[in-house]
Amino acid sequence: MMSKDVINAANVSLDVCSIIICLIIAFSISYFKKKDESAKWFLFTNIAAIFYGITDIFMWISEGTDAAWKLVALPLSSFLYYFTGIFIIYFYIGYVIRYYQKDTKINKGYSYFSLGISILYMILLILTPFLGLYYTIAPDNTYHRGSWFMILVGIEVVLYLEALLLILKYHKNVQNLENIGFASFIFFPFISHIIQIANFGVALISIGLAISFLIIFINLNQKMHQELEISNKLYNEKRIQTLERQKNSIYYFTNLIENRKLESGVHEMRVTNMVRVFADACARKGIYRDVLSEQYIEQLVDAIPFHDIGKIYIPDYILNKPGKLTEEEFITIQTHAENGAKIVSDILPLTNNRDQVRLTAQICRSHHERWNGKGYPEHLREKDIPLGARIMAIVDVFEALVNYRCYKNPSSYDEAFDIIKKGAGVEFDPVLVEEFLAIKDKIIEENEKYKDNSIEGL
Repeated sequence: MMSKDVINAANVSLDVCSIIICLIIAFSISYFKKKDESAKWFLFTNIAAIFYGITDIFMWISEGTDAAWKLVALPLSSFLYYFTGIFIIYFYIGYVIRYYQKDTKINKGYSYFSLGISILYMILLILTPFLGLYYTIAPDNTYHRGSWFMILVGIEVVLYLEALLLILKYHKNVQNLENIGFASFIFFPFISHIIQIANFGVALISIGLAISFLIIFINLNQKMHQELEISNKLYNEKRIQTLERQKNSIYYFTNLIENRKLESGVHEMRVTNMVRVFADACARKGIYRDVLSEQYIEQLVDAIPFHDIGKIYIPDYILNKPGKLTEEEFITIQTHAENGAKIVSDILPLTNNRDQVRLTAQICRSHHERWNGKGYPEHLREKDIPLGARIMAIVDVFEALVNYRCYKNPSSYDEAFDIIKKGAGVEFDPVLVEEFLAIKDKIIEENEKYKDNSIEGL
């Protein structure tokens, strides 16, 4: 047979392993970004188990009278061993109750019952150093079970049965793996208890607890990751909905600023969607691949609704004049390009990054520049005109041609595409015009979406 020293060493080793496992679990739970009430109770359970293992180690190493400190350490560690032991079960039941409460209503009687039984246990424990109920310390400073030790076991069994009842009653509300985790606490520590009762001097409870906690933690971690993924998905869906509402608001108000009319902003929607389709088509063909990245296209699309925001400075009689503008009026309306760039440069930095502000200002300032240098306000030529502005110039002219304006009736699609074609190398970038004409059907489709000037259903 193995000597007592060897058995004690083995017991201490098992306790150390259980402490390490519980420490890892406790630290992991404490650093969860998303902690709910049940996770906190599981954290408490592991903390109690850590102290349980530590006190158990001290019990094993402090028997005997060869050192004065042992005469204090053994009685104290024995009391704390039982003290932390009941908290493990109590916290665990609290964890199970609060875990199931996320999906169903749990009768408060379960909490009150576990609290009442735990209080009874504590009262008997407090009396134990005087009456030897749960344990006794012999004159040779060795630990022995008390006369009421089996009552202690009975109290623990009652709490185990309560945990089992909770699992049996509410197991359908969670996944099978989670129930297996909960049941492992009933199985491993309970079996360890039985073995330890039958074989006095063998310590298995701590390692049994650690194994069950590890199983629970693995399932809990998986569950929390699943919940986090669901939360992220819902957050992204809400974010997309919010962005869509923001964009619709921008369409509406930029239209109101430009035209002084309480309309839906379909001009901004049309040109924005056409620009997206147009830019995506160019990117797929490798046209201006050095500029037309996915990020650039997203920033370009976000910039488009602001292209005519500078018209806020244009008087109504010019903006909504049904006839041809005079030379003086045309000079006035040209100022909207520079004014728009100034507005976005002053306002957008509050909510956007520098690249977005710079691109939006370029669109405002340069979307009336022409390939031959006869545009405004800076008379830029060819590739000196920012690419986004060159894309916008084609779409803006086309959209204006095929839709009603106060100063003109809409042209047919064939007439509009013919005008764009003739403008290649004169008003517009010829490479972009070629691709624009290649996707006629998609451009027409985008324009037709908002032909009734409605944004219902968006």
